[in-house]
Amino acid sequence: MRALVTGGTGFVGGALVRALLNRGEQVRVMARATSKTDTLKSWGVEIVRGDILDRASIEAALVDCDTLFHAAALYDLWGLDEAELLRTETEGTRNAMEAALTVGVEKVIYTSTAVAIGEAKGQVAVEDTKHRGYFLSIYEKAKHAAEQVAFSYLDKGLPLVSVNPAAIYGPGDRKPTGRFIVNLLNGWVPALFHGALSLVYIDDAVQGHILAADKGRVGERYILSGTIDTLTELGGLACRLAGRWPPLTVPGPLAAPYAAGGEALSRITRRPPVLSWETYRLAAHGFRADGSKAVDELGLQYIDRQEGLARTINWCWEQGLLRHRPACCKVTS
Repeated sequence: MRALVTGGTGFVGGALVRALLNRGEQVRVMARATSKTDTLKSWGVEIVRGDILDRASIEAALVDCDTLFHAAALYDLWGLDEAELLRTETEGTRNAMEAALTVGVEKVIYTSTAVAIGEAKGQVAVEDTKHRGYFLSIYEKAKHAAEQVAFSYLDKGLPLVSVNPAAIYGPGDRKPTGRFIVNLLNGWVPALFHGALSLVYIDDAVQGHILAADKGRVGERYILSGTIDTLTELGGLACRLAGRWPPLTVPGPLAAPYAAGGEALSRITRRPPVLSWETYRLAAHGFRADGSKAVDELGLQYIDRQEGLARTINWCWEQGLLRHRPACCKVTS
């Protein structure tokens, strides 16, 4: 395989690049002129400069590649500009798909999200679940629209496979899930509520991408989701691993004013809130996604959530993000 990875300087894309290199694949990363690529270069990755909003640069980067992993995206549940997010996701995806069609690659693996499926309240999402018809975040709205763009290229003959990861966590995560773990273990989360979240460990998300390239059926979605937890279950396990008492559990509606107030304060401080309004809406609605199709068709195996959380907590400690050494942290001589 000779693969082009967009988004290779990010959390998911970087982990994907490492995994591809580890199995002996030739990897090229398209990165913007302002992106830091020293680490990628030290791994022996070929870097080409470009931007997903510039179709010609993607075509140039795809020359001699047989596989495109389109993982470039903006992601957060706080502080994003809706117009910029929608443009980046939809136009960036259109440019990438058009370039792949023009060059004639053998496979396109498109990184969507399980959030884009949009299951109704109380429902567990599977790959063909019908969207509920309204959005819980601007991120969901943008990724849903971008996925529609990507799938429209199937009719043009593009060999597209979509992977739809749940909330990705693990070493290197500084986005909403990672921030939640850090805030929780530092004692900055005053209470938990019984909202539901679906999670997938970073290594499993990456293997899902690679297996989709190897075995995925063109035109299919593959949800990547290793576990469905309530916030109280997830938070309680993380606290037990770290050797801390978990915060109190409160009814979900009581968390709404805290999220709204934190969001308002964050507009002034420009720092992420402990609980953003969009995170609250997602968890309170319930984000439940079934990742069994990837197991059955691709052979993906999910890590035990306790092991995944322990590795994540250890990384947070090593990065200096935690105030107290977690109990699960391995002491090295």
